[in-house]
Amino acid sequence: MVLTASVGVGTGRTALFVFSTGVFTKPIGAEFGWGRGDVQSMLAFATLGVLLASPIVGQLMDRWRLRSLILASTIAFGVTFALIGPLTDSLVSFYALAFLCSVVGSGTLPVTWSRAIFDWFSVQRGLALGLALMGSGFAAFILPSYAAWLLTQFGWRIGYVGIGLLPLVLSLPLSYFLLKPPSEKVLAATRREAETGVSLREAVRGFRFWLIGIGFFLASFATGGIVAHLVPMMTDRGYDLQTAAWIAGAQGLAVIAGRGVTGYLLDKFWGPALAAIVIVLPIISCLVLGGGVQSTPVMLGSVILVGFAAGAEFDMVAFLTARYFGLKHFGSLYGVLYAFFISASGFAPGLFGKAFDTTHNYTLILNISAAALVVGAIMVLFLGRYPVQTRPAH
Repeated sequence: MVLTASVGVGTGRTALFVFSTGVFTKPIGAEFGWGRGDVQSMLAFATLGVLLASPIVGQLMDRWRLRSLILASTIAFGVTFALIGPLTDSLVSFYALAFLCSVVGSGTLPVTWSRAIFDWFSVQRGLALGLALMGSGFAAFILPSYAAWLLTQFGWRIGYVGIGLLPLVLSLPLSYFLLKPPSEKVLAATRREAETGVSLREAVRGFRFWLIGIGFFLASFATGGIVAHLVPMMTDRGYDLQTAAWIAGAQGLAVIAGRGVTGYLLDKFWGPALAAIVIVLPIISCLVLGGGVQSTPVMLGSVILVGFAAGAEFDMVAFLTARYFGLKHFGSLYGVLYAFFISASGFAPGLFGKAFDTTHNYTLILNISAAALVVGAIMVLFLGRYPVQTRPAH
């Protein structure tokens, strides 16, 4: 189950868009005469697709078979992602394809795989979730170099085809053969917990929902913008494409570490405190990337900090949603909170690009991101104790 979820996350909508766009930004812009803001704004339209579809997907998870949802979405997502390259001939078609791809691919988001993990695990749930979501870490490590290889060998259009094949070749077979409902023994351990929890309407009336939503929105804005622009940032400093992709790929190892470490610690310590610590880590990265540092080890270290935080944030949103609101309406609640998170990481790359096109550097937007990280960390510290009714059933 953990292996299937990990591969699904690593080849899903979020990973493929986030970790390939930076590599293709300059060549796409050069072919059409678009600025970085124009190219990276495709992630905003992709995010609009997620915002439209993720609440619906959340409701389907609570009412429909999870396996059927994942299989259908994986096929549709892989095909539409592969078509982005061949069918793009204008900004309108570029943005429209990104939007469509995200709508049909919303069943491959981490929210669906998180639900599968929560259905299967009660004891050591944080660790299971961290291991499952490590898939995006492997994607972050491999995809930039894979995309750069496709780009240099075949061009960016075929590059999208090569990346779109990944969910069809890797995730689809595993999901078809291995993704099954929990056994009766597992269900007996988690059924009582799955029957408790607050509704979305009840949750939005409380302060905790908004602290999680806005706090992680600010954190995701900073990390999402940085991750999407790592390759352009590196090539601006004189690194060749393959080296820049390698440095950016180092975040993948950090994502893996972030998910494994925080997943383990979430089972042992108060989640909001861990979240606050993780959220403030990329402030160092903002200062390094916004300055004139040319040292490769220092650049590598700043990338690792961003990756560690990005890896942990996904896990924490899911974990805190389950702990504070229960599992009865988890799909609907996490679908909306995930919309907060993904909207920030989706709109940030375009804003980062526009800031660069205007100021010809990333310093201003990185300073704004550092301030957002401070505010986000403070907000999650006010969540308070876990409600008793949502404690895991052992």
